[in-house]
Order: sequence, then structure tokens, then C-alpha cells
Amino acid sequence: MRKLRKFTFPILIGIFMLVLAACGGDDEDVTPTQPAASTGSGGLVSQGLSFKFQYACINRTLDPCELLAGPGGMVERIKERTNGQIEIQISSFPELGLAGPDTLRLVEDGTLGMVEIYSGYIGGDLPIVDVANLWGVIPDFATNWKTIEAVQGPIHKIIEERSNGIVLAESYYGNNYYYTSKPIRTPADLEGMKVRSHSTVLGDLINGMGANAQFVAFSEVYTALERGILDAAVTCGPCGAGLRWFEVADYLNGPIISIGVTYITINKDRWDEIPADLQAIMREEAMKHQVENRRLVENVWDPLGITDNVAGGMEHIPFSQALKDAQKQAAIDVVIPNWVNRTGGPDSEAVKMFNEFVGPIIGVTINSDGKAIVN
Repeated sequence: MRKLRKFTFPILIGIFMLVLAACGGDDEDVTPTQPAASTGSGGLVSQGLSFKFQYACINRTLDPCELLAGPGGMVERIKERTNGQIEIQISSFPELGLAGPDTLRLVEDGTLGMVEIYSGYIGGDLPIVDVANLWGVIPDFATNWKTIEAVQGPIHKIIEERSNGIVLAESYYGNNYYYTSKPIRTPADLEGMKVRSHSTVLGDLINGMGANAQFVAFSEVYTALERGILDAAVTCGPCGAGLRWFEVADYLNGPIISIGVTYITINKDRWDEIPADLQAIMREEAMKHQVENRRLVENVWDPLGITDNVAGGMEHIPFSQALKDAQKQAAIDVVIPNWVNRTGGPDSEAVKMFNEFVGPIIGVTINSDGKAIVN
């Protein structure tokens, strides 16, 4: 009996320790405020932490920025769901003195903690990101969504690698229009015009149509149109209306079918400081923003882009079939070959991605000589 009692006590102690461990005993790698893994959409483990970010939108007046910054938007929802542990303040490129093409580098070196990266702005340095949106060959919204979705994963990965960032989700901008002081009814009307462009591929399309593309910061276009420095400027309908371009232009010509894609990107070093449960909330709310942005851009914002500008005094001039045909030919002859050269030639990763994922959707193939053909 004595022997039995001698061994019973240590056994009971051992069982007690096992039960304690199973119920959440000490763990050197986990503290009450720093969970080791995501708790899913409903759980919140982290408490008492504070992470502050300044998110740089392209411009505060643009619909995607207003959506995520407004009541019930991504910024408010993240703050509410994290009990105020993550706060995002909205800024903009004009306020921070950003041009756009430098956003990759500024995220990489940590100057920008969180930013809206536009494919058009970085396409000169990273041309592969334009693979889904080569201006002039996409016929409609439905086709454009397919091209965007076809390369979404690979493009996110490439941006993350080049920016030392994490892409949380996307924002979208609608079709683009020429804002002009005279109507564009035929291809000849574009010849020689000085036209504001906001991306390299758009610049190639403008030049391919016989005009002269010029990069001008979005916030500076109003003055350039007003003073006659520019003959025309291209942007999405709501974008121009938001900055009242209808006051300095008379005609809204188009559209060019072109969904603008931007990437909500956070510096990876900052991201890694955030506990997993808070990261999960940020991802979820960013994706909710993406879904709602996609719905609005097609069903609400894009139609309003015409309505608001016409209400401001402009006349909408839809493209003639001759203009549509000339635009597609310029894309085949100029936009795509120039893009191929920027990516490193017909054997580049970008061209392979195009031919595998995008070309079959739009009916275009890039040959071994770098030229595009319509299938």
C-alpha cells in the first residue's frame, strides 16, 4: 500500500499538468495580446495594441477612395472590428507630393506604409502589370473583368515581390474618355492633339491614333486644360467630373473600354508586426471593399460618369465605328508591340502570360516576332 501511495501522487501531478497544458497553460511564443494564428472572421484575441497607418489614395475625390474612407467603408469597419487597434488615416498623392510611378519604391523602403498602387503609373518600370489592360483591344466590361481575373494571382505576387508589400485587395475605376474642347468624330480629329495620358500603354494608344501623349499629374490637368497647355485629357468619367473638368472642356468623347485597377498595398515589414487575428480582419474588410467597388463601378459610377459631366455642361460624343476600328488597329500595331519590347521581347514572362491567359479571351496572339495578330 505504501508503494502504491508513493507512486500515486506523482501520477496525479502529471495528469494535472497535462490537463493544465490542454486548457491553455504558459506558452513562450504566445501572449494574451499576440495570437499565434488567425481566429477567423468572428474572433478577436489581440487587445490593447495600436497600429496606425496613413493610406495614400491617388486623390480624395475619386470614388474608390471615398468608398473606403466613407461611413461603413473599409477604414471604419477595420477600426470597429479591431476595437480601435488599427487606425487608417486617409491622405492622397497631391497632399504627399507623389507622382505615382515612385510608389513601388516608396513602399519597398518603408516611406509609405500603405498606398494605392495604380498599374498605369508603375507600368513603365514594371510593364508586366499591364498584361490584362492593353488599351484598345478590349471590347466590353465583361471581357475586361475576365482578363483582370485571369492574371490576378500572378500580378499580385509580382507587385508584392517588387514592393516588399502585401496586396490586400483591389480598387477599380471605370471607362476612360477624352475630355476635349472640340468633338472627336473621326480618327483625323485626334491628329496632332496634345493629350494627357496617365499610363504608358494609354500613351502608346494616343500616339498610335496620331495625337501626342503627355504625362500630366491628375491634380494638374484642370489648369493645363484651362490654359490650353493640353488640347485634351483622358481619365474615367467620374474621375474628371470629381475635379470639375467639365468647366474647362466641352466634349466627353468615348468611352475607351478600360477598367483601371489599383492595388491596396501595405509594407510587408509593417504587416508582419500585426497579429494574425487583426491581419485577418484587414484582409476581410479589404476584400469586401473590392467586391462593393466592383459592383458600383459598373452599375453606378460608370453611368454617372456620363450623367454628371453632361449635367456640368458637356456634350457626350460616342465613338463612331471608324474610331473604334482605328483604336483597335492602333492597339495591334503600336500598343502591344511596344509593350512586348518593354517586357523584354516575345520570350518574356509577360508575353507568355498574355498568350496563355489574356490572348484567348480577347482573340489576340503575340507571335514570335513580337507582333500581335487578331485570331
